[in-house]
Amino acid sequence: MKKYKKLLVKILIYSAIILIFVFIGTLDRPLKSDVFPLPSAVYNDASETNLLTILKGRLFKEPFNGIVTLIFFLAISHSLFVNYFSAKAHVFESEFEQLKNQGKVGRDSKSMKATIYHFLGEVEVVFGLWAVVLGIACASYYDWPTFVNYINTLSYREPIFIIVIMVIASSRPILKLFELILWRIVKIFKGSIEAWWLAILILSAFLSSFVTGPAAMTICAMLLADKFFVLNPSKALKYTTLALLFVNISVGGAMTNFASPPVLMVVDVWHWDIVFMFLNFGWKSIIAITIGTVSYFIMFRKEFKTLEKPHQDLQFKRYIQNRFISQKELEILFEDLEQNVDARMGFSYEVKAFSVILKDNLKALARRKLTKEEIEEYEVDDAIDEKFESIANKQFRRTIPGLLASEEREEYNDPDWDQRDDRVPFWIMGAHLLFMLWTIMNAHETILFLAGFLFYLGFYQITSYYQNKIEFRTALLVGFFLAGLIVHGTLQEWWIAPILGNLPPLGLNFASIVLTSFNDNAAITYLSTLVPNFPDALKYAVVSGAITGGGLTIIANSPNPIGQSILKPFFNNGIEAGSLLKYALMPTAVAMIIFFVLH
Repeated sequence: MKKYKKLLVKILIYSAIILIFVFIGTLDRPLKSDVFPLPSAVYNDASETNLLTILKGRLFKEPFNGIVTLIFFLAISHSLFVNYFSAKAHVFESEFEQLKNQGKVGRDSKSMKATIYHFLGEVEVVFGLWAVVLGIACASYYDWPTFVNYINTLSYREPIFIIVIMVIASSRPILKLFELILWRIVKIFKGSIEAWWLAILILSAFLSSFVTGPAAMTICAMLLADKFFVLNPSKALKYTTLALLFVNISVGGAMTNFASPPVLMVVDVWHWDIVFMFLNFGWKSIIAITIGTVSYFIMFRKEFKTLEKPHQDLQFKRYIQNRFISQKELEILFEDLEQNVDARMGFSYEVKAFSVILKDNLKALARRKLTKEEIEEYEVDDAIDEKFESIANKQFRRTIPGLLASEEREEYNDPDWDQRDDRVPFWIMGAHLLFMLWTIMNAHETILFLAGFLFYLGFYQITSYYQNKIEFRTALLVGFFLAGLIVHGTLQEWWIAPILGNLPPLGLNFASIVLTSFNDNAAITYLSTLVPNFPDALKYAVVSGAITGGGLTIIANSPNPIGQSILKPFFNNGIEAGSLLKYALMPTAVAMIIFFVLH
């Protein structure tokens, strides 16, 4: 397996290098007027029924189709092996630490090789990275303006929406609100870990149909991290939980016609209202989610029993800490203690006295090294005082801020600020819920939900004491991931659309599941709307397949990268694509059978 991974890495690197040289060699190519990508009508194959003939004809008419698809599959291959890069990065870091210990490199230096492999091991950057390769290939085959024009024709509303809704949904008031709601439910079952696990996973399905999949994924992934993954369950149960979360949110999104991206792509074109969605998909989704979740629950019942005591111990520890310890009062007491100890021991006086001696020694050294004329002409003492005091003040603020006057201290950012358990006023929870609902209701109006987000940031500032730190990095990386997927996925219409339009219902349902696993399911349903005279049976087959396969991989459904980013720290070297696929197969198969049998 390692041999194949190394071979893949070499292929990825050499492919990128070749494309770069091709690009450099064609910089003087004159502007082309070709339309990119070619519309389906240009191929003039609507009357053709043989799928292989259609694909051959399209590839012959536009050979660049083969290049964009090759780059797309190289990007997918990269995303499946990000764990290899992460593992190698840790190896390089260990080797570099040994060099530090041997004094062969600087103490503060960093391994560039490890940094590069960490970068290549971030699944969120994969499609953006290969979009650069795509741009080079497009500029080489056509010209740079062609690629720029293509990029500008794409819609990035969904990635922007996901960034906004993810920031709001991960806020402390929203998490506390849903934690409070769930607590009312699980306390009926004595607050057991089994009740929390079932409640969060089942809640994820319903939330995905009413507050959108990205919001549901953010809320439920963070709750699972706090209530379940923190207990360090077995690898099998970790992947089972992650797979169920992905599958439930994807399948659960079909209960309504306004929240799930793959459903949103078709409801207006095919005139499917909320009643139609529930009668044809919603109740079947509930059955499929219940069977899949309960089946895995029964399989891991024994492990849940072993996790119950650690769960109860953790909950009781948090209860004791919150009941008997006040962070504010302790902070004030420790500050007074520092000042009292310093007054008795004279520590700050000794430090300042030694600083004066050290500064005088530096001045004496300067007088010995400089000429008499230089000392008389320039203000040597003032120059040394200025530099010395600047360095000393920074060092004191870093090492002994408690002994400085309050106005001289740096503002301290508590690394555990987000883990505090202070109460959040209900009116702040309500305000955050309104901001989230405004974003959801205007999900198709970028200007409106961005304007609401700016108001939200203002509200966040004035209520900052009740908030946690905004985690923009994760949200931006997820948005970048999806934007890159849009850039690549849109170019796959030339071969995906004919497949969708030339298969029987059962074959189309299975093909939709498979295609969804390595392309966003919203792209699959969107392409199906481009097929002329699409029968109702095929419409049902492609949509049920798209939502069913949305949990198989990280790229199968747009909310999945959110869950991956939040829960990745609980998996050694990141989330393995093969393990996720393995544990997602059962609930996916259950959903497939339910949608097929009950149709």
